[in-house]
Amino acid sequence: MGKERSGGASGEKNNKMLVGVVCNFAAELKLLLTALLILCTLATLLQFIPSRFSISASDLRFCISRIAAADPPANSTTTLAQPSLFPNYTKTQVERNPQTDEVLPTGIIRRAFNPYGAAAYNFINMGSYRGGPDTFAIVGLASKPLHLYARPTYQCQWLPFDDRRSKENNTNITSSLTYKILPDWGYGRVYTVVVVNCTFPQPTNLDNSGGTLVLQASTSGGGDSKFNLTDTIPALTEPPGTLNLSLFTSRPKYDYLYCGSSLYGKLSPQRVREWIAYHVRLFGERSHFVIHDAGGVHEEVLEVLRPWMELGYVTLQDIREQERFDGYYHNQFMVVNDCLHRYKFMAKWIFFFDVDEFIYVPPKSTIRSVLDSLSDYSQFTIEQMPMSSKLCHTVDAAKRNRWNWSGFQTCSKVIVLYSLIRNFAFV
Repeated sequence: MGKERSGGASGEKNNKMLVGVVCNFAAELKLLLTALLILCTLATLLQFIPSRFSISASDLRFCISRIAAADPPANSTTTLAQPSLFPNYTKTQVERNPQTDEVLPTGIIRRAFNPYGAAAYNFINMGSYRGGPDTFAIVGLASKPLHLYARPTYQCQWLPFDDRRSKENNTNITSSLTYKILPDWGYGRVYTVVVVNCTFPQPTNLDNSGGTLVLQASTSGGGDSKFNLTDTIPALTEPPGTLNLSLFTSRPKYDYLYCGSSLYGKLSPQRVREWIAYHVRLFGERSHFVIHDAGGVHEEVLEVLRPWMELGYVTLQDIREQERFDGYYHNQFMVVNDCLHRYKFMAKWIFFFDVDEFIYVPPKSTIRSVLDSLSDYSQFTIEQMPMSSKLCHTVDAAKRNRWNWSGFQTCSKVIVLYSLIRNFAFV
């Protein structure tokens, strides 16, 4: 009996201690339960919020990183990345304080104009190529209003990789002759095509130690007469040991090379098959075709071209990215000029025509005999004439449009090579 009373007293004592502990932490328990209730409520509400207002894991990491950045640990050396909640937007750095309107002593209000951003890029480089030991060509796009209403300038510089050799041999040189060519005949839109030629007073990288061709593109006050903005562009890099000077003097790899315009629209696989087979047979084994896909080489057309690519007759280039820049006709003048400078030392003759055109050589002549008769010329034009309308589908007869080249909506044309064709300066 005594033991039972003792045990009962001990149990009552323990219960009183437990109640005391609970009472002492009542405030903390209320705070914890309240926080859990809020989190559960938020988790429930998020199920009914549209996806565009949902919070992703990256957003939570962003919030956590902000908290961590506000109160970093004393010995911490780790920097947390802060991903942007709006990845499609970039932050603009304001380099000068905005100007405000000013009232002059004469009572005249001088208005302020604060420029932000840029209407068009100063220069967009597609490709840079050697034209010889001392000359280069840089092909790209530039702002058309800048070239139409201002006088932007270009300067080239060759920077060798070996600074010591550069100082000893004075090979860190600036081009003494840099000029631009605008080959799109004024057809440009927001952007126009620019080919910059850089000629140095002496050969560059003759020791094959490598270097970089740098283009200095200056607005010369165009766009804002208060500033002469200059962009430094690494146009071409030659790693050590990669310069092959024999390319400029050895026999070309191909006799005939085709540089195609930008292909777009809904191309007919069957007509592409006919076109490529016809011209491979016409030009022969020592020929090559460079096709530029601006969105027209869909899966069916690719199946037509793939066997010719595997045989080494066709190189297909994806140029769809150039659609970002609003130029004339899918920037075809930039595309064909890039092809010209990229391959001009790899072929005896380079042809420029469209995939709805077929070269026709008169009877008793061959492509070789005609071009041999033109060996004294560096460039020539080709006469164009439509095929007989009887060779076209009746449904296509009313769709003849001379601008709709790559869409194959028109009757095809024949371009005739004659033995006497005038010289033509193509740029």
